[in-house]
Amino acid sequence: MTSSSFTDNSTECAICFEPFEATATLTLTCGHKWHTACVKQQLQSAEPNTSQRLLFSGYRCAKCKEFCDHPELRHLTRKTDKLRERVDALVEEQLKADLPHAWEGARHDRDAKARLLDEGRRSYAFYLCGGCDEPYFGGTVECADEQQGELIASEDRICQACSPRTQEICQHPLEHGPYLVWKCRYCCNPATFLCYGNVHFCKPCHDRNPKNVRPIPCSEACCTFPKKEGQTTHLNGSQRECEQLYYCAWCESSSSSVENESSGSRNFIVNPSGEEGTRGWHSIRTGGYISNREMWQVENSGVRADPHTHTNFVSSYYWASMMQTVPLHQYVRDPSSHQIEVSSKFMGRTDCPSVFRMEAIVTNSIGRIVHRVGTSELTAPPGFWEKATLTIDPVADAHEVSMIVYGKDKRFWAGNFGSKVCHCSIRVLCEEDELGNILAGE
Repeated sequence: MTSSSFTDNSTECAICFEPFEATATLTLTCGHKWHTACVKQQLQSAEPNTSQRLLFSGYRCAKCKEFCDHPELRHLTRKTDKLRERVDALVEEQLKADLPHAWEGARHDRDAKARLLDEGRRSYAFYLCGGCDEPYFGGTVECADEQQGELIASEDRICQACSPRTQEICQHPLEHGPYLVWKCRYCCNPATFLCYGNVHFCKPCHDRNPKNVRPIPCSEACCTFPKKEGQTTHLNGSQRECEQLYYCAWCESSSSSVENESSGSRNFIVNPSGEEGTRGWHSIRTGGYISNREMWQVENSGVRADPHTHTNFVSSYYWASMMQTVPLHQYVRDPSSHQIEVSSKFMGRTDCPSVFRMEAIVTNSIGRIVHRVGTSELTAPPGFWEKATLTIDPVADAHEVSMIVYGKDKRFWAGNFGSKVCHCSIRVLCEEDELGNILAGE
C-alpha cells in the first residue's frame, strides 16, 4: 500500500481521546494518525480466535476502514495478512461452487471478479479451526449474525479435515469438501445448509431455526439413510453427536466408476447432464401441446454427482418427459450382436418428494419398435444420487436406441421441484480389447 497524500489534522487520538502530545504517535498509510500504543493495543485485542467468526474489523483503521499498515505494526499484522489471503482463497472456492457461471464469466473481467469477491467476503462466514488453526467455510453471515444457540464452545469449531466424523467416510476431506453430504443435525434428511461453523440443517429445519427448530425422531426401520456403525437409529438434536456425514460424492463416484461400471464403449448420449442446456433432447407427449410445466429444465447442481458435473436436469409438477435417439448403426458395426446399457443418475429434493422412471426403445432401420424396456416408477432419493440401469441383450435388426426419462414431484409445487437427472448414458457393453472390432471407424 502506498502512502496517502491525505493529512490528518486532528489533535487527539480517536481511540483514547487524549491529545497527541501526550505520547508517541504514528500515521498509517491511509493518512490517519493514532497513538502508537493505542493502535497496537487494538491490533492485539483483535487477534483471531476459535470462539467467533473471522471478521478482521479490528485490523482496520477506525476512521476509514482501510487495513492498518505501518512498519512499526508489521509484526502484529503479518500473521493476519496471511490469514486474510487464505480466507480470500476460500471465498473464491465457494463462489466457484455456488455461482459457477458468474465466476466463469468474471474470470477475465477484473472489475466483475472484484465485485464478486467483495460480495463473497460480505456474505460468507469463516471460522478458525481449533485443530489445525486454519480458516474454513462455516455458512453465511446471515446465519452467523443470528443467535448461535448451543454452539458456543470453541471445541465445536473444527474444520472438515480435522473432524473425526469426516475422516471415517472420506480419505481426502479437505479437497472433497464441496462433495460431502451431511445429515441434518435435527432430523434424518440430508443437509443443504451449514451454519455457525459446524451445524448442518436441511431446509425445513433451517427455516425454523433458531426459535422453533425441534428434533424430529428417526423412524428407525422406515429410515433409509445410512446409520453410524452399531446404531439402528439416528441421533437427532442440538448435541454435537447428532452430526453425521452420510457420504462423499467424489469418493462414491470414484469407487463406483472403478469397481461397478462394466467395460464398454464411450457414452453416445449428447449433453448427458445439461451442460449445454437441452441440446440433443426432445420433450415428448403423446398427442397434443407440450407446456412448460411438462418440460425438463436445467439447473446448477446443489449436490454434485461427481466433481466434474456442475448441472443437472430437473422436472416439474406434471410428468416431464424427454427423449434422445442414438443412431447406433453409425457407431457400431453390427448393433444386433451386442449388449446395450442405458443408465442415468437421479435424485429428489429433501423437502418435496418426487418420482422418476426411465425407458429404452430399440428400433429397426424403418423405425419400427423391436424392443422396449423400462424401470418401474422409482421414488427419487432425497438429497443424494442413485443410479438406474437397463441392460438390453442383443436384439435382432437393432438400428437405433432411444432413451426416455420421466420425472415429477408428488406435491404439485409450482415450479421445478421434481426429480433431477444427470449422467444419462447409452453404451455398448464389451471387453476393452473388443472395442476395436466392434466400433465403426476404430
